[in-house]
Amino acid sequence: MSSNTKPQPKVLPSFSFKTWIRSILLDWDRTQLAISLIILALLAAAPLVIKSPYYIGIIILAVLYAFVGISWNIVAGFAGQLLIAHIIFVAVGAYTTIVLNNTFSISPWIGIPVSGVVAALLGAIVAFFTLRYGLKADYFALFSIALMVAFKTLFLKWDFVGGAVGMGLRLNDPTLAKMIFHTKEPYLYIALGLTLIGVLVQYFIYRSKMGKYFVAIREDESAAAALGVNTSRYKTLALLIGSALAGIGGGFYVMYVTFVEPPQVFDLGLNVELVLAGPIIGGLGSLLGPLVGALVNKPLAELIRGFLSVGRSGSSLIVYGSFLVLAILFMPRGIVGALQNPYMKLRAKILNSNKEKKD
Repeated sequence: MSSNTKPQPKVLPSFSFKTWIRSILLDWDRTQLAISLIILALLAAAPLVIKSPYYIGIIILAVLYAFVGISWNIVAGFAGQLLIAHIIFVAVGAYTTIVLNNTFSISPWIGIPVSGVVAALLGAIVAFFTLRYGLKADYFALFSIALMVAFKTLFLKWDFVGGAVGMGLRLNDPTLAKMIFHTKEPYLYIALGLTLIGVLVQYFIYRSKMGKYFVAIREDESAAAALGVNTSRYKTLALLIGSALAGIGGGFYVMYVTFVEPPQVFDLGLNVELVLAGPIIGGLGSLLGPLVGALVNKPLAELIRGFLSVGRSGSSLIVYGSFLVLAILFMPRGIVGALQNPYMKLRAKILNSNKEKKD
């Protein structure tokens, strides 16, 4: 008996925007990514409503702080490596970019990626010595601070990089090729582009097998090793990625501020404000934390400086430091961490209500 029935065409599932949005909102990681992208889009529109160069400058630095904070979040937040003086890689990146620009006339569009490579090489050296001598936790933190002091001393005496005087960017005619502009808006869009890359890199690392290994090492390195995770390899990878991003951030930093000197960049105060404060305030180890934290931290630091710096030496640092201490005490998981529990409760209610409807 022959059959003349024609094969039925495959019916593709119809796309539902509502279902797609729902799938994002029910996934905490994807929700954080979506919020990050929305924030960056809103910041890109900021020049349409904010005309003051001063406030645009604060936004630029806040976005840069977010990018550098992401680099530290990968090392400390994901992989649990307490690299306190992460500013070392930012400083090396800044010096690499300005030396290539001033001494060798190499465009910062090339110099900034090269700065990332140089910083990553330094990260590999740091990883080698810390793993070779088994430095962990507090000892790793102290080693990084000691290394920062050593670099500061070296750069103060190294005439090739300007010594104690530092180096100023050679400001020729503003051109796109030299990353020198008349207005601040182009710097904002470059900073936003870098941070967008950082947000995506961070997200895909966290969702990958590598990210799962990072978290396993952070939670219990011995248990991770017992389960077959090559802890040395993945700790080195975290340092390489984090240091490379920090070096790129340092390259852009010097192109924006146009000057660098050892006491300025090899400094624990700048290290706290530029690197550590954002992820800690926002939520260390979270995807959204570095961005949210930086957008709170930088304007707050400027506000405190504006009100307390004039005629009151050191008072702004005391108030700013006190705020960070209070933030750590009362929100140890940061702003994003504090929001995660309400989100999970809401998510559970939505899923339960859907289950009841189906039943």
